[in-house]
Amino acid sequence: MQPSGVLTDWVVQAIGAGAEILSAQGLHDGNGPWLLRIDHQGTTHEVVLRTAGQRGSIGPQPIATGAAALRFAEQVGLSAPRLIAADLNGMKAGVPATLETCLPGTSRLPTTVSPTQLRSVGAAIAKVHAIPLAPRPPDLPFRRWSMAPSDPAGDRRWAALYASCEKHEREAVLAAWCEATGGSIERARRVVQVPRSTPLLHLADERIREHGRPFEATVFVHGDVWWGNTRWDDALCFALLDWKDAGAGSPGVDLGNLRFQMAVTYGLDTPDDVLAGWQEESGHVPSHIAYWDAIAALRTPAVFEDYPAFEDGEPVGQATVAERRDTFLRLAIDRL
Repeated sequence: MQPSGVLTDWVVQAIGAGAEILSAQGLHDGNGPWLLRIDHQGTTHEVVLRTAGQRGSIGPQPIATGAAALRFAEQVGLSAPRLIAADLNGMKAGVPATLETCLPGTSRLPTTVSPTQLRSVGAAIAKVHAIPLAPRPPDLPFRRWSMAPSDPAGDRRWAALYASCEKHEREAVLAAWCEATGGSIERARRVVQVPRSTPLLHLADERIREHGRPFEATVFVHGDVWWGNTRWDDALCFALLDWKDAGAGSPGVDLGNLRFQMAVTYGLDTPDDVLAGWQEESGHVPSHIAYWDAIAALRTPAVFEDYPAFEDGEPVGQATVAERRDTFLRLAIDRL
């Protein structure tokens, strides 16, 4: 799918007189966000266009959050794309949209990673966490975990409740979910059909809820750190991309998520290098890392599908992904 004529007209106006769009490449299975090649005054530029509706889960608020995060990142001097233009109400672009610079380098998921790379990406997120930030709702809100507001662990609890009810009680469960979350009845019906929990996921969920969220001062967090949202120059991770889930939260929101992502993608020996890079950059040991590791592992589906993972450079199956998740989670709850 290509961006509409209204969108491309807005882009041309944002770039300046004489700008011409040469090509538009969808970065997610042919859909937005789009990488645009633009000729302006004899020079070719690459920019990234993001819009609400580019994928089903992307509404106006994530677009506004991404814009606010890029403004803040520029203000504090972080390495990140720079915001070129934003139309957050869609009055000119036809849909809420942002236009940002395209950084050089690569974000391609490799089949193997080195300790140097793992330490580099740990250091990159430590630089973000060095910036204190109080929540600034609605655009830079408090983040309880990565990729809020999705909550797979909570979804499993609702699904278990729904399945345990008599048929005449199930509509009340759906209504309660809508009241608790503000979501639609259609979304509620999808949630209660998610795969049921496993004994380990159930145990870990209970332990985490008993433990409670630790109190920590809030910092700037990216909110969705994985390899595809990083930018690399050889073995140096020099920037983070796609800031639509940013906000204020514990460093563990990003650090636990990244440690988990590396563990299930490349193996259980990788999280320690991520942590080492974070500590070297920050100069201190993070608090409550076991809690945040467990949160990251719990915020995954009970059954994995099409999750990319590797062993010695070769793809591995979803059973291995699940085994890595479960081992990572057991280690986390044992350290609580």
